[in-house]
Amino acid sequence: MSGSGTGALLGVQAASELMNRELGTRIRRIRTERGLTLGDVAQSTGLSASMLSMLERGKTGVSVGSLVAVASALGVAIGDLFQPTRSPELSLVRFDQQQELSIGPGISRRVIQRSRTHGLEVAMLTLAPGTHTGAELVRHEGQEIVLVQEGTLTVEIADSSSELEVGDSIRLNAEVPHRFVNRGSCRSRVLLVAQATSQPRTGH
Repeated sequence: MSGSGTGALLGVQAASELMNRELGTRIRRIRTERGLTLGDVAQSTGLSASMLSMLERGKTGVSVGSLVAVASALGVAIGDLFQPTRSPELSLVRFDQQQELSIGPGISRRVIQRSRTHGLEVAMLTLAPGTHTGAELVRHEGQEIVLVQEGTLTVEIADSSSELEVGDSIRLNAEVPHRFVNRGSCRSRVLLVAQATSQPRTGH
């Protein structure tokens, strides 16, 4: 991580490094509890075992797309990697109760509704101009429906690329490597409806 920048940026970097270490510790604990190897998670996500090892040791940051894929491989929700909770799921979730994760500059993911019982998650993804969900294309379980509500969005799926504008939607098989990119000049707000993992995975 670069050592240049203002004092405020250095403070953000220090906080980010601490988050990486804590996040890595939780991921390793959940993976070992599930009896999964780094190879198992790598095969499920499309990420390399070496990258996952660095992530668990807090040596590298992680993109939104990679976190979604890792969480799916571990059989948990992405928010559980940050703030594990055993509270009952609510049918009515007020705005101020919705969990919002800011991962990387200009990128946030807010969970609007989640039902592990029904395997459903609805989230709002916000990307600043020039940002993306990850340098790499990743995969995870289930299906996703993407609806652009503000700005534009490039959806890359394997070797194809689709440009979406406000009101456009696309459904994709999340097991095919993919990522989202904002190549526009204004922020992109995207509604995601995803089939969430309802059962924890276990190793051999």
